[in-house]
Amino acid sequence: MGVLFDYFRAPDRETAHAPLLTILHGAQEPPLDRFPAKGCDPFIIMGRLLALVLNRSWDVDLVECEIIWPGDSLGASQALPEDDAWETGLVLMELPSFFRDSFADVDDHALPWIADRWSRTREFTKAGFVDSVLDFIEEFIALTRRAQKAGELIYCLSSVRPAG
Repeated sequence: MGVLFDYFRAPDRETAHAPLLTILHGAQEPPLDRFPAKGCDPFIIMGRLLALVLNRSWDVDLVECEIIWPGDSLGASQALPEDDAWETGLVLMELPSFFRDSFADVDDHALPWIADRWSRTREFTKAGFVDSVLDFIEEFIALTRRAQKAGELIYCLSSVRPAG
């Protein structure tokens, strides 16, 4: 079993629900600016990257986010199953502006150093999910910069996929 993480920008939570509606009901999904990040969870893998961007040590509380589905009370969530919401294997998280801005404001000259250090972290080397570390980081940072410029937040949709 693996967990996939899809980061995207959206102007609000209502819009951020679109990928859920598409997956669960085949609804028409509006085009979203997204970044598929395979096994890169926001807390540990991306949290370690964030710590390097901030030039500080990583700790478990560095990345705090709010789970907005299952468990929110937005109108869009009414179209989503409530009784077995956790059974879907889908979790939608809203990352704070601190997360977006830290990546968006990073000095591009530091990226090769950051990529080198991040690729050496224990969690990263075990996962082995990124072909080009620097390209991955640059693409993610570009997403955060577009979100910052548009005044949008970064959301993360995690989904469990069966092994095989």
